Amino acid sequence: MVFVEGYKRGEQIADLARQLGVHRTTLDMLVARLKLNRVDPNEVPAEVRDSLVEMYRIGKSLAAIGEEYGFSANKVQRLLVSMGEPIRPRGPKKPAVTSEQIQQIVSRYEQGEAIAAIAASTGVSYAQTRSCLIEAGVQMRTRGGAR
Repeated sequence: MVFVEGYKRGEQIADLARQLGVHRTTLDMLVARLKLNRVDPNEVPAEVRDSLVEMYRIGKSLAAIGEEYGFSANKVQRLLVSMGEPIRPRGPKKPAVTSEQIQQIVSRYEQGEAIAAIAASTGVSYAQTRSCLIEAGVQMRTRGGAR
């Protein structure tokens, strides 16, 4: 039977339905009635999955791993999640800000200097400079300066 062989090989039901000139739900019902099993065309072998986890744990990005295996970064992420691997936040890591730098940031801000100016001179992003101030418990000024 053409359908059963194609289905077991992993062909899509929609494609088989088009070839046979029937609706795909008809084939869905046939699969259920015949209790057919098939090879999942998206199944990734266990050794490849283990390799993905190992590469991710040593610091490779989702995109780099996917490129090596011919997967999208999203597929790599879905596979890692399905294996219980925690996903790192995306983007570059924030540069570490020392407690000494935080004290300088707080002092300069409390003396009236703008966050943007502090950030530019310290080489820390505006967002991270602001986060440092908030985490230090500094009372933030309203935006826009004196009017």
